[in-house]
Amino acid sequence: MAAQARGSARRLDQYVLDEVVRTIRAGRRFLVTCHVQPDGDGLGSMLALASVLRAVGAEVVTFNPDPVPLSLAFLPGSEAIARRLPRGAKFDASFVCDTASRSLVAREFPPPARSGPVVVLDHHAAFEADLGDIVYRDDRACATAELVVRIADALGVSPLPEDAAKAVYAAVVTDTGGFRYSSTTAATLRLGASLLDRGVDPWEVAYSVFEGWMPARMELLRRALGTIRVLEGGRLAVMTVTRAMLEKAGATDEMVEGLVNYARMLRGVEVAALVWERESERDARGRVIPVCKVSLRAQAAMDVSRIAVALGGGGHRNAAGARLEASPKAVRARVIVEAKKLLEAG
Repeated sequence: MAAQARGSARRLDQYVLDEVVRTIRAGRRFLVTCHVQPDGDGLGSMLALASVLRAVGAEVVTFNPDPVPLSLAFLPGSEAIARRLPRGAKFDASFVCDTASRSLVAREFPPPARSGPVVVLDHHAAFEADLGDIVYRDDRACATAELVVRIADALGVSPLPEDAAKAVYAAVVTDTGGFRYSSTTAATLRLGASLLDRGVDPWEVAYSVFEGWMPARMELLRRALGTIRVLEGGRLAVMTVTRAMLEKAGATDEMVEGLVNYARMLRGVEVAALVWERESERDARGRVIPVCKVSLRAQAAMDVSRIAVALGGGGHRNAAGARLEASPKAVRARVIVEAKKLLEAG
């Protein structure tokens, strides 16, 4: 039965891939985006796909309302990402990369009359079922960028353009934690090797993604480490980053990414959470709405995507997140409640 299920999954994957290729070949002008607050896989898969589409003669607009993190600004094409879309812009299809929740799609994303069919490329195990007209999702992929490589192969764009290869490598390195996480397979390592063959410099990517910190980020880490609270007999660690902490450290929001991993480093911790206070927003009536992002990490045995889904987000078994409209104190309390449920369930 397991072999039959795997065979069915492969046939479904091929059917959807064929549909994606047909959509590309039928169009001429495309929008390519990823989730807001872009990370390595979101940005890498978006830029790699844009490069592949241009290689087959398409006109491509890359878009994300949030700035490119400094750690990813070395990626070719990142400087050309539009923060706003031209008024009335229309596309033959729109691609949304590495996005499992509608709440993570930019509010400025065009309506159906202008977006064309929405194609979602994703590899998250926990997701919203109604996101996208065509959904090419494979939670066995180490990164969404791996799906971009499959699309390139199906389009005959082989070998990958050098700029696409660098973007894919950055995506894979970030989502596997430098080839350390359980998502790393023999196929992942072979993919990495093929990208090095295309001229990718592994040290350039590793230094940009994991090192090269600004002093302000180190100061923010110092302050964030002081907020860690270890609960549930040492199995749960929760840390917080507030707007005041960011201001005092002279840090920016992009410097918060990855800090949750320091809570997971504690021996005995099975679930780590970071509650990150974002800039407040205003609703249609002008009322101020507090907003927080939750980043979740876990050891191999725990599925933190269950916590993320309960909070209205999604993600992977060992790395997930959510966005909530509430104060840091309220969000922290909710995270602890859901984390306790997960730990009690074993």
